[in-house]
Amino acid sequence: MKKVLIIISILLLAGAGYFTYEKWVKHSNLTNWSFVPADAAVVFEAKLLEDLNVLRNFPIWSIPEQATGFKNLRQGLSFLDSINGEGGFTAIFDDAPTIASMHKVSNTEVDFLFIVELQNISQNTFANAAIGRLQESGYRFRTRNYNDFKISEISNEGKTLTFIFHKNFFLASFTPYLVEDAVRAISDSEMLSFKEKFNQLNATGTEGLLSIYVNYAKSGDLMGALITENINFPMIAGNYGLMLDSSFLQLSGFSNATEGWIGTHKEQPATFDMVEIVPENTSHFHHITSVNIGSWKTEQINYLRKKFPAVKSLQDSLKSLYDFNVDQVFDLVDNEIGVASLESPRVRDRQKLMILEVNNVQESLDFFSLLTQRIALARGDSVYTESYSDNEIRFLPIRDFPSTLLGDIADGFDQCFYISYRNYLIFSNDLQELKNLITSILNEDTWGKSIQMNDFFSRTNNAANVSLFVNIPRAWNNMLTTLKPEWEEHFKQNASSYKSIDLAAFQYSYLDGKYFTNYTFTQPMKRSASIPKTSPANDVQFVSKLTTKPYLVRTHAHRDFDIVLQDSTNVIYYLDPNQNALWTENVEEPITSDIFPIDYYKNGKLQYLFATSSKVYMIDRTGDPIPGYPKTLPKSPKIAHLNLIDYDLSRNYRLAITDVDGNVYLTDKDLKVLDGWNPRKLNRGALLPLNHSRLGRTDVMISIQVNGLINLMNRRGENMRGFPFDTKQSVSKNYFLRQSNGLGNSSLTVISEGGELTELNLEGDVIKRDQLIKTSADARFQLVPDTGNDSFIIVRNEGNSYEVLDDTGNLLFKKNYLSEGPILVQYYQFGAGKDLVIFTDKPNKALYIYDKSGNLVTGNPLNSANEVSLIYSAAKREFQVFTTWGSNLELYTFNY
Repeated sequence: MKKVLIIISILLLAGAGYFTYEKWVKHSNLTNWSFVPADAAVVFEAKLLEDLNVLRNFPIWSIPEQATGFKNLRQGLSFLDSINGEGGFTAIFDDAPTIASMHKVSNTEVDFLFIVELQNISQNTFANAAIGRLQESGYRFRTRNYNDFKISEISNEGKTLTFIFHKNFFLASFTPYLVEDAVRAISDSEMLSFKEKFNQLNATGTEGLLSIYVNYAKSGDLMGALITENINFPMIAGNYGLMLDSSFLQLSGFSNATEGWIGTHKEQPATFDMVEIVPENTSHFHHITSVNIGSWKTEQINYLRKKFPAVKSLQDSLKSLYDFNVDQVFDLVDNEIGVASLESPRVRDRQKLMILEVNNVQESLDFFSLLTQRIALARGDSVYTESYSDNEIRFLPIRDFPSTLLGDIADGFDQCFYISYRNYLIFSNDLQELKNLITSILNEDTWGKSIQMNDFFSRTNNAANVSLFVNIPRAWNNMLTTLKPEWEEHFKQNASSYKSIDLAAFQYSYLDGKYFTNYTFTQPMKRSASIPKTSPANDVQFVSKLTTKPYLVRTHAHRDFDIVLQDSTNVIYYLDPNQNALWTENVEEPITSDIFPIDYYKNGKLQYLFATSSKVYMIDRTGDPIPGYPKTLPKSPKIAHLNLIDYDLSRNYRLAITDVDGNVYLTDKDLKVLDGWNPRKLNRGALLPLNHSRLGRTDVMISIQVNGLINLMNRRGENMRGFPFDTKQSVSKNYFLRQSNGLGNSSLTVISEGGELTELNLEGDVIKRDQLIKTSADARFQLVPDTGNDSFIIVRNEGNSYEVLDDTGNLLFKKNYLSEGPILVQYYQFGAGKDLVIFTDKPNKALYIYDKSGNLVTGNPLNSANEVSLIYSAAKREFQVFTTWGSNLELYTFNY
């Protein structure tokens, strides 16, 4: 029998010839709490089967069921029910009061002590019969004495349960010394029980399915069995009730605190208003509020200077060097402070934001502006500012500035850029992420606009002094790095179950010397993976064969996407989200570019830019062209590529046009060619359109030629130092640009067709060159960036075999295709583990959509003869993929 089958025998062993009815009455001064050792980390108080049967009805139960013990518990209950007739065990023991205390028993293991209060003779009768059956089944029994108590052991298949019956209580554990500790708790007058040590919990009432008591000092030790870091909770103890429904779990009650970070909060909390600007890609968010920041300020300053010597040293240094008193920053703050850690496709990257709600934005900007000028003057530096959209980005030249206010929760700010937005100052350690935040706010990709997050916040406390919100799928990779190897493997093997709890909140609110506590977890109902099928409602047939993918374009008219595509007669169709044609236009040639939304008039209404081999078009949503369009360049070169460039999101657009010979023209939005680009001759054909990136205050223009030459130019078309860079090989079509705060720490990665992976910084220095493994001479490689250009995969093709590798060259999965033509590869990375690799078998018109483990998430191949467009709705938790094949436009909806 399995391990915890024996645990259920806690109720089987309830007598063994030793149990008499007299003892129910005689020794009523003892309770099951009398046996709980004071060093228990967590204690659960419940009715054994009654509460367990309730828990089974909730999806959350799938999480503890990953542990072997809980699996065996379910099997053991079924076994016990079969001993004396179906349902006999459940009927007798359904409401037996039970305590389970959790203890750390080794560097990597935890175990339980079970204490069951037996309440009637029926339970004893069942136990005697069950013991006989177990002995007949091969279980071995032995006894020993400990402090004049008779301890028994029952063994089978290398597992031993240690147990003792004392009066009307049964105690059992798979760790012998836990039973011995329980014996000492009632026999040694100098040894305190759990309730005696934490007597303040006795006055704390809880409501819910069961009660949970936490000894935070020992819980920190217990966490040490799982993770590599030391955990020191600032709370002493807590008592919480468990509440459940079909999609969430919440522990609520009161915590007693020490003088740690939670002890700095002794005022009422304020509401969570900055939720409106927390970006959707946040993995976890620390939030601090107070109706009286001035009072908290004093407590916080004293705490930091005592707890963090490095912070104290930095504060003193800033005061000495620049006459900057960090304490003054708190005087600018209104009620809220937040620190966001952002999900990154690369675990080694740590993008963070610190958000301060301020009383007066202009006063706050002036404060930091004067500080920056003072530092620049002292160092002989210049003051950095940059315009982006309607925002001015500034640089604060204080390394680790946020940690001087908040300590270790705000570390990792090697550099510090900031902007103002409404009544907030927002600081970031990554210039590009600050720009991404601006874009997220403009596109309403924030927590405040998310249906999923707002539903979650309706379950949480909207006014707490301290909150930690965690998006578990987005935080998953970083969480794994903190686990000990054996536990990391366990979590990886059961990732789908653990990640089904998608959001968590840990909140503390000051109330009359204690801290009202909420721990909230959501587990939305899991939708079964669906195999998409085409129906007439989402299958549109055209007269002629469709030759492009369905381009999804944003519009000012609604939040959904419109669709643009072209057929073999060169007719372009513009469709609304319901696939109704709004207009058509015969442009006489195939499109040679993407479709770019452009706000030509800067009035919030969008037009659409694209090119054929001879003309550039700009058409609005009604089908009318912008006056003067379509246009041609002087001397009418044959257009190979077009790109739309907006240096700083100011809508001062530039059009980058590359002809088939590699000459690059850079024009304004009316196709007037700019100086230095009339044309900029690169002599060989380009693999991709000219691209732009702003790194710090430096604009770079990137073009890669078919002969492997990498060109990096400034806005005037002049080569930058270290470029052009000659890879001396033919490279695959795409490259990956890792953007950072300057040229030296930004990098560009290419791969040759033969598999040499080259990464160089944008000062022309090679960072690394790796030759990936080739098992045959005809192996070919390609680099495939994700659609957001946040990461990339590598595809190795040998004959009919296609292998997908991660960005370090490690194999993710392998597939074989019986196809005589090209296989098109796309990579979508939506975050939170929603990454898809898409293969389109063009000759066979077959579409394969895989996760990064190589699972076909749609169940069956779909129809497609071109690249596809795909979107993901976090609110609906579903994907939509738009495909074209033959004369058909099809929309598939699926989830996994």
